[in-house]
Amino acid sequence: MKKLAILIAAVLLVLIACAAAFANDTAVELYNSTTTLLFDNNNMTMNASVDFSLDGQWFKTADITIKQDGNRTYHKLHLRSPKKDGTERENGYTIVAEGNALYLMEDFTPGIFRCGTVGDRRSALRNTVESQQLIDLGRALISQADLLLGKDAITKTADRTYRIKLDEHTPELVNGILNEAIRFAAKRYFNFNYDLYEADGTYSTISNYGTTTQGILFCMRGVKVRNIEITVETDENGYPAHAEGTVSLALETAEEGARMLDITFKAESSDIGRTMLKKFDPKDYNVTLAKDSFMPIDGEEVQPAQNEALNDQMCLEAMEMWQHTGFDMVSSTSVSCEWNGNYFVVRISGAKDGIAKETYFDENGRFCFIQATPAEWIDGVGDLNEAYDFETGLNAETDKKAQDFFMEYLDNIHYARKNEVKDLQVQWIYVKNGSTYVMYEDKAEEHDGGGVCFVIRISAEKEMRIEDFHPILNG
Repeated sequence: MKKLAILIAAVLLVLIACAAAFANDTAVELYNSTTTLLFDNNNMTMNASVDFSLDGQWFKTADITIKQDGNRTYHKLHLRSPKKDGTERENGYTIVAEGNALYLMEDFTPGIFRCGTVGDRRSALRNTVESQQLIDLGRALISQADLLLGKDAITKTADRTYRIKLDEHTPELVNGILNEAIRFAAKRYFNFNYDLYEADGTYSTISNYGTTTQGILFCMRGVKVRNIEITVETDENGYPAHAEGTVSLALETAEEGARMLDITFKAESSDIGRTMLKKFDPKDYNVTLAKDSFMPIDGEEVQPAQNEALNDQMCLEAMEMWQHTGFDMVSSTSVSCEWNGNYFVVRISGAKDGIAKETYFDENGRFCFIQATPAEWIDGVGDLNEAYDFETGLNAETDKKAQDFFMEYLDNIHYARKNEVKDLQVQWIYVKNGSTYVMYEDKAEEHDGGGVCFVIRISAEKEMRIEDFHPILNG
């Protein structure tokens, strides 16, 4: 959710730009200036607030600040969402990046910061070949504006004010462009590839996922415009200075038909060419370096400090994590630890079953998740006609045994947040070669801080083993 929320305001501005691409000649300048501001400007400040509702029920608010000064970037995100007891959950984070160095301060762990690496960026949104193709597509359609939307879809109501208004009669070509923009954002920020999912497959309902955002991503098959009303005011140089409005989309889902997604937002840009970001100093944020983290070296692309003590610690923890999964660990003959660019990966291999047991840690040696590889259920993701079956379900006895097996596993690894795991729900079921693979997820929205997600294999003989385990932290 965080990656989506921190960029949703900017994505909305992109949609303004896409809509502008279909308007008459007066909107061409707005289109070009908006895409330039977001993708090709190395000095600016943007503030945005976005509210999300599903079928009239509010489920998320994101307040975002983005500052860019050369290769220095500042992102601050504050999230609010409702809890079932009527109160609100709040979380978020602040990121400062300088070249390849990244400093992360999470509200979930106040008073400390962690370091990492990131690709050098000099614009609010990263400009790539794929994003440029999307921008060029909008620009190429400008000549067809009057044909597609008519002359009143975008009007210039004052010297520097534009009004965008679309309704349910918006042409399918426009809906197609909008869906491409959404799929692009899902792929970039969630590594979510819709090309893996069958168009007529069954994937449960939105409420069955840990958060509403997850449910929308998994269940959405497309969107259609129902109503868009946006006002954009530009500055003296033609850049968007203030934008606000509402976007109502019919969310087409596999199981539930159309759901209504409403987005209300305000966004402002300022200090273009005048934004100043100083070098990161922990004192400015009242934070200290997290234990076992590392400080980047000026001018170098940072790699985590991989020392013998940290390696030993991660290898021992990895062995402990896998010891109680149900796999045969006695026959394993090899343990290695390598940095893959994103994680330290401890790989336990050589077992008779031919399956490597991988444990992933962040740059500070903090546990992230485990995964067995190769795994039949991963290989089956692209074969969804026979893979994911929500109709079959599990009988109550097998379901209880699987959940009990997992809870016993949490006991054995001394999982600190075990008591918060209270609402395990089946997300999908995959059957192959006589074995049943089931993904469970705890309802993360029930707790502050998160839940858990795991995949368990149930053999034909009803023997069980855990093949994947992910804690879900900070919502």
